Parts: sequence; C-alpha cells; structure tokens
Amino acid sequence: MPSLKRIAVLLLPPIVTDLLRAIRNRHDGDGGIVQDIKDAVQGSAPEWEAVPEADWMASNGWLHSSIVATQVEKWPDFRASVSAPRALGVAHEAKPGAPANISPHNIIMTFGYVLGRVISARPGTPVRVLDWGGGVGHYAVLAKELFPETAVSYTIMDLSPLIEAGRTCVPDAVFTADIDGALKASYDLVYASSSLQYVRDVYGLLGRIADTGSRWIMVCRMPFVDVSDDFVVVQRPQRYGYDTEYTGWFLNRDKFVKFMQSRGYRLDREFLNDERPQVANAPEQCSYRGFLFKRADD
Repeated sequence: MPSLKRIAVLLLPPIVTDLLRAIRNRHDGDGGIVQDIKDAVQGSAPEWEAVPEADWMASNGWLHSSIVATQVEKWPDFRASVSAPRALGVAHEAKPGAPANISPHNIIMTFGYVLGRVISARPGTPVRVLDWGGGVGHYAVLAKELFPETAVSYTIMDLSPLIEAGRTCVPDAVFTADIDGALKASYDLVYASSSLQYVRDVYGLLGRIADTGSRWIMVCRMPFVDVSDDFVVVQRPQRYGYDTEYTGWFLNRDKFVKFMQSRGYRLDREFLNDERPQVANAPEQCSYRGFLFKRADD
C-alpha cells in the first residue's frame, strides 16, 4: 500500500506540493506530513518564524494550561519508556507509544555523560544538581535510571504550574519557582535543556547562573547560529499538544561561548543535537547544540 506521503504528493495540486517540498522533513513519521499539508492548505502560520525583537511576547506562552496537561497526560508513557532494560530513546514530547529514536537517545546519553563526569569528580558523595526549566521532572527520572546506585540531590526550577504537577510526578525531587532562592546556592551541576532561550534577558540569567560558582554548567537543546547575531523567533508547538505559542532566542554560538568565558567558565565539550527546524524569514537557519562548561579555576 502506498504511504500517506506518496498519496499526498499524487493528489495535491502542484502549487501545494511545491510548497511542501520547501518544508523540512519532520521526524515524527506521516503525522508530521499530515500537519504540513493541513498548514499549507489552510494557510496557517508556520510552526517556526523569525520576528523582530520588539515582538517578544509579554505574556509567557509556557504558562498555558495545555503545557501541564499534556506533560501530565504523557507522564505514564514516559516512565514506561525509560524503564530498564529498554533503550533510552523516547523524547518526553513524543506521542504515547512512539518507538525509540536515535535523536532523543543522543540527548539522553549526552545528559548521562555530563552527569557521569560530575559524579566521577565526587566519588562516594551525593551530587547536587539544579535543573533549570526541568518541567515535571523528566531528567530527574533519567538521572535515577542512568545512575541507580548514586545519590543525586535533584532540584528543579520552573514555572509554578509545572512544579506543582512535578511534585506529584517525582515526589523525591525538590521543585521550586523561586528564582532568587534557587540561585542562592552553588551546585555541582546546573543543567538547562531547551529552556534558557525562552528567557527575554537570556544573558542576564546566564550571568546569574555563573555567579552561583557551580562547578559545571551544561546547556542542551539550544538553537545556535554561526554567522548572524542573536535574533528572536516565535514557535507554534501545536503538534506536540501545546495549544499556545512562545518566543525565544536563536543565539550566536561564538558570542555565547565568549560570554561564558568572560564569566569564569571554560568550554569543556560541545555536543550536537539532531534538531534543525526550518524557520521562516530567518537570516540564518540554526542547529541545536549543547555546551558543557567547567569553572575555569577548578
């Protein structure tokens, strides 16, 4: 039987198929193509679009009720997907029942490598982790799955609706929405996965994180460009079940690394993520990357 993609190509008029060819292939199977077809036919706005910095949304799209509702709904499937001896390769944003995929496997193993570096530097001692923007606690669960014999004191900083749900999902982790309180302490690792780019004053926050004097700082799943200066994009993440939209930064890689160096951190290792959204009107397309920084005087 022909695939849904091939049927779409055969039946749609040329003007629509030409438009679809310009849309980057998605990693969620035929469902992504169906959404692309729907967007093209209905003339809806693109999932990703560069906008002027002045158009930064005053309201926080991450506070929409669908964010918490979707993460909680997917939680049982996520927990099942990471239980041993299964391959760790299902993203927490994935639809229930989705198969393991190399891209999320790479991200999870990157987290495991970083946490392993932190643990190896403090043998026999509980390590302290601050997960900035950790949602309802996905990485806290992964830390246990990856290092079940190691004591990890795990703190998650996020918006109030997410931490309220997280306390039920991961009762032995610490959840807080108090930014000042979270940044008063120093940690063995500050970990931020796909979160810092959604902060308007991203470099101000990075500076405050650096001021904690934590030994390691790791950012992951952040969009970077190599030539252009930082610019703002809007994302419309309906295909993940989030009925909202939010703005975020695409940051210049060298500017970002130099900023962290200026705050007393050296780049220890760079990582690649297999995420490259096609962004309308962007001066440069991004690649998602991760950076592990270590305190320079350590």
